Amino acid sequence: DTVNTATALAYQDIYFEYHRLKKYVGGKEEISHENLLSEMEKLMDTLYIPQFIRHIQILFDSMIHSATKMYLKIGTTGTGGMGLNIPYTHSEEKPSRVLLSKSALAGAHSMLLFLMGRTPGGPIVKEIKPAAAIAWKGIEYGKIKKHGKTVQLYDCSPENAETLGDTFRFDGEKKWENLNKPLKSVYIDTGENGIFSLGEFEAITTAGQMEFVTPEEIAHNAVMEILGSSTGTDIINALDNSIMGPTYRAGYMRDDAIRKMIELCDKNESDSVAFEILGPPRLSKLLHEAYLIKKVIGTIENLAKISAEKLIEQTEKIVLENQEIRSQAISIGIPILLSDGKRMLRGPNIVSPKNFGTDTIPMTAENIEKWADAGWVDLRKKNIEKWIGRANQILTNLETVSRDDTSSRYHHGHVYWAVEKPIAIGKLAAWIFIHEDKGKREKR
Repeated sequence: DTVNTATALAYQDIYFEYHRLKKYVGGKEEISHENLLSEMEKLMDTLYIPQFIRHIQILFDSMIHSATKMYLKIGTTGTGGMGLNIPYTHSEEKPSRVLLSKSALAGAHSMLLFLMGRTPGGPIVKEIKPAAAIAWKGIEYGKIKKHGKTVQLYDCSPENAETLGDTFRFDGEKKWENLNKPLKSVYIDTGENGIFSLGEFEAITTAGQMEFVTPEEIAHNAVMEILGSSTGTDIINALDNSIMGPTYRAGYMRDDAIRKMIELCDKNESDSVAFEILGPPRLSKLLHEAYLIKKVIGTIENLAKISAEKLIEQTEKIVLENQEIRSQAISIGIPILLSDGKRMLRGPNIVSPKNFGTDTIPMTAENIEKWADAGWVDLRKKNIEKWIGRANQILTNLETVSRDDTSSRYHHGHVYWAVEKPIAIGKLAAWIFIHEDKGKREKR
């Protein structure tokens, strides 16, 4: 993928659109309400990040659907490898906000590709990011084009010179003369970056400026990376090797933190379930459901044996009779859907569905299923049966692990699960995220 996505989006120039709209909002120029809304839409259409995120989502889903094996991006630094002091810019600013927007998007792009490469089931992801001008495609003499249009020659004779006054007018006094012929000169074609004059090329490629790299060198590295060679130019691999990941110290101290929290729970007779600060609502929903089940049957072994009808009866009994337990869920925005599927216990705020500024949403059967799965404690039979099925699946998986195996092969083995002891609700939620929601961390 050699399309310069960051450039394409950043050069929509939200700053220009803002200043164009400002004259209408400020009342300097008259505009109808309908046209004002249209102008505001144009401004919103230039917002970079929503477009960029959607681009990545569609790209990734398409590659999953097509079983793409590798995705290699030729990216950009936005400044040809130069810093904030770059002399080549798009306005009087140095550097311009438009150019910095391009660099910001280029960085955001790399981080999204980094995340893509850490997603199980996706393609191998690589990015080569040239940090120099790229040249060249050809050297010619001919018409000079800018933005796809031939530059026309104009003249302004001395007697038609404008006298500078108090106001500068962009449209001028129009005393210039169209010579009706194109600008012709010698140029070097650098491809995507356009054509440069001898002077421009000489300046930009001087040592200490952008300098340059040839497209053939970039192509060679791309091919070598695809073939499996390590060229040292894949920045995704560089990020993988330089980020600070989970540490031995943190893992060593994790048990201490959990043990201290359990001690405080016992001392204060408090059950620390979920606060809906971490998110998503589905995590809070799963934790509260697992907590109710733990209060009823205690262990994973018991969960695998109990009938759905009995579990529904006992969990609903706790919800209906214990104000403290149900209030902890509904107070953080997690409603409780009772077993009949028709009644709900709720507080003033609900986190699923998300409110996007509307007062009502149709309560269709499809919506109920979506919202309940995303963020409601669901006491209906099919959801309770799902929990029993999870317990059985965990026990079935453990049957393949020998209790005599003392190797380092299994980190979620018999000792981890301790199925005969009280349920650790966080372990169950994590298991669901890994196995059902396909949310496993790819690299550790």
